[in-house]
Amino acid sequence: MKNNFSILAWFVILYFVLKYFIPFWNYIIYPFTLIVTFLHEFWHAFFALITWWQVHWIQINTDWSWYTITSGWIQSLILMWWYIGSAIFWNILLYIGFKKQNWAENIIYLLGASMLFVAIFWFHSFFSSLILILFAILFFFLARKTDYDALILQLLGIFSILYIIQDFAVWPSSDLAKFSAILPKFVWMIIWLIIVLFITWWNLKNIFRK
Repeated sequence: MKNNFSILAWFVILYFVLKYFIPFWNYIIYPFTLIVTFLHEFWHAFFALITWWQVHWIQINTDWSWYTITSGWIQSLILMWWYIGSAIFWNILLYIGFKKQNWAENIIYLLGASMLFVAIFWFHSFFSSLILILFAILFFFLARKTDYDALILQLLGIFSILYIIQDFAVWPSSDLAKFSAILPKFVWMIIWLIIVLFITWWNLKNIFRK
């Protein structure tokens, strides 16, 4: 348990050092940011599928952000899942990285396979599919040729959770506009942030349990 806490603490320190003290942080970490944002959008699409929506494509924007085009009927659930569901996903990766390390290699293969699936079956542009195929190759290489599978999941989980917590007022802002008729958008941001913090706290409690 002590070793897990040390790894977590060092990764948290690394995240804030890179973000606030290293010049050109955004350029250095941009491939990672693309992976994080893609997986956000992928869970948007995944939850659309399980609620009988149709997924048309996942596309990369000219500013290198991603967006998902879906159609269906339970729009509020899809929008909510985008932020809260992604927090659950990253916490699951973090838990596997610490507590189920023998699963880590297969999980990285699965992440690569999801990128290939989107590149082929939700194709919209050659550029978007090319980026996803390159990322998939990278994930397959890391899983097959390195012994750092658990460490990779730990790093992805910690960095991504910190990223979405810090950007809680940015990531869900456009989607929250759909809820503003019920409550002000800022109130929804706070509600979603509290839910994400609770999920993360509960996950860390289980990770550090003896």
